Amino acid sequence: MTYDKLTVMLLSMLSTEERNSTNALVARYLLEHAGEVADLSVKELAAACHVGTGTVSRFARDAGFGSFGELKDAFAGFGRAFEQVEGPAPEARAAALASHVSSTLGQVVASLDYAALDRLVSDLVRYEKVSAFGLLKAQAAALDLQVDLLMQGKHIETCTSLAEQMERIAQARSDELVILFSYTGAYFEYRDLAEALRRLNRPRLWMVCGERRRLPDYVSDVLFFDSSLDKLGHPYQLEFVAGLIAQEFAARRTE
Repeated sequence: MTYDKLTVMLLSMLSTEERNSTNALVARYLLEHAGEVADLSVKELAAACHVGTGTVSRFARDAGFGSFGELKDAFAGFGRAFEQVEGPAPEARAAALASHVSSTLGQVVASLDYAALDRLVSDLVRYEKVSAFGLLKAQAAALDLQVDLLMQGKHIETCTSLAEQMERIAQARSDELVILFSYTGAYFEYRDLAEALRRLNRPRLWMVCGERRRLPDYVSDVLFFDSSLDKLGHPYQLEFVAGLIAQEFAARRTE
């Protein structure tokens, strides 16, 4: 399960832009009229959003696409996929969802790389400058970790905007720790930071993910757990791991 680039870029923009900003208005129109976009010209989209054609072109670049044409092409394969539990009534569906989530958490407990967890907590103790990020639902895990660590007197940074996350990672130095929550490990497939991070003075970069895939060489270490990578288990597994990190950090401080 990997969200398409279009979903990530547009929803990230909507969650961080001012509600009535130009970018938010264009993003909202695109999402609400996704089935029509492939047939629209830049002039037609600009007219529908009550903006100029230059604004639409800038929006496409702000959203991570090279041009309006590239943005438009992305809509050709755009689709909304929602995994639904089965059950004849709300109580049955609630039980089905709870059962599924419970099984995914058990999967984490049985498969988590606990040696890597220990290394990550050691880094949390050692580094003063720490950031945690995730895309869309995965950002919930970063926020959970931020709050849990704050309750223990450890402040870490986070933000929701994909563009701001990327900027902060690109600018981070070797005295900083960055933790990325990425269900499938595909975080850097949405925007490549290879050029910015292939340097000596780069941050200590951890990735927490449920798929054993080959990661970029600038990822310093990985905390893996097994996952079926379905949408129903996301982001509960990542949030559970974030909770475990906070628990182990607390245990380390009381030893």
